[in-house]
Amino acid sequence: MKNLQAIWLGILSAAILFLLYKQLFSSSMDSASPGEKPGLAKKVIPFKSDGSNPMGQVAFVNTDTLLNKFDSFKKMRAQFEKRSAQAEAELGGRMQALEREYMETQKRVQAGTMTETLIKDAEQTLMRKQQEIAALREQKTGQLMEEEKGLSNKLNDQIHEYMQEFAPQHGLKFVLGYTRGGGILYATDSLDITDMVLEGLNEKYKGK
Repeated sequence: MKNLQAIWLGILSAAILFLLYKQLFSSSMDSASPGEKPGLAKKVIPFKSDGSNPMGQVAFVNTDTLLNKFDSFKKMRAQFEKRSAQAEAELGGRMQALEREYMETQKRVQAGTMTETLIKDAEQTLMRKQQEIAALREQKTGQLMEEEKGLSNKLNDQIHEYMQEFAPQHGLKFVLGYTRGGGILYATDSLDITDMVLEGLNEKYKGK
């Protein structure tokens, strides 16, 4: 669903575009942080750093690519679309049944085989069923919206949790979410870590 894609894309961009450290390091980036375990070598990030950038190392993730290839998201989307289709099919079936009942009642009225009392009862029955379908549609819509919200939060949590591990390991201070037509107008390919992040995400949340 395009609407779902747009919502999750916005949430994903917000999840990735965050400040990983509250303040700049006062010491060299190669020196150990106060809470860092001794003996653990910091991984070298395989892209060029911008030495002229006083804010430290910055990288970006292409969120469009990430959404299309993140297995956990694809699974969530497939499950949501399946339940949406089931709800739509149930409502469609009820509407078709109501239409058939209406047409049958109309034929009987035109044939003169129904008394005024029967016609009035039939009108009330059709109206009641129409109201039930409307109530069911509202209920299903609310349920799907809540489910969509829960899946969005789950996706947000997975991205945020993984980036909290990934970024410090690679000496990153900022990770930006890039999408065509978004707030970032240009990003050099040397800072693109989409494939690395995607590989790590798929491995971390495999089967979940």
